[in-house]
Amino acid sequence: MPSGAWEGSARRKEKKRTFTGKISHVCVLYKKTTAMNILKTLICAALLVAGLSGCEKIDVNKLEGTWSEQYDPTVFAMDGSVTFTFDGNGNYQKHVYVLGGESHDYSGHYAIDLINKGTITINPSMSDFSNVTYKLVKLTSKEMEWQKEGTTYSVGTWGSDYRHFVRGK
Repeated sequence: MPSGAWEGSARRKEKKRTFTGKISHVCVLYKKTTAMNILKTLICAALLVAGLSGCEKIDVNKLEGTWSEQYDPTVFAMDGSVTFTFDGNGNYQKHVYVLGGESHDYSGHYAIDLINKGTITINPSMSDFSNVTYKLVKLTSKEMEWQKEGTTYSVGTWGSDYRHFVRGK
């Protein structure tokens, strides 16, 4: 075999190896990039599911009925009782009993905004102190929680900024 033929054959094998090596390198990079993209997609999907599962949809139909304001007595003791009765048509009755035998009855209107804020406003048409808006934190068939708009939860605000109710029997 002539020496030139041998060199040409060796160069072709070397080029083949180099070319094959470059393809493998590209394939490895492609596999890593694809795996990273899949991993990023899975992480984003998991975060989205976790975020959405924390969103509890408020069913305003559960509001209708009688609710008594109650708290854990070892943490917060009320000096009386407050009961709301919602009729489902935007009207409420409020009964307040103060220790010592004094009681007061109030009536008024309420408005629910579930589309924008998820709030309940007591006496929405009044401009005095009795117009107050609460975020509906929780509303189930047995329990309801309100947080006064513009405030944050803390135990010291129970009964004023944060309110907890249980359905009357």
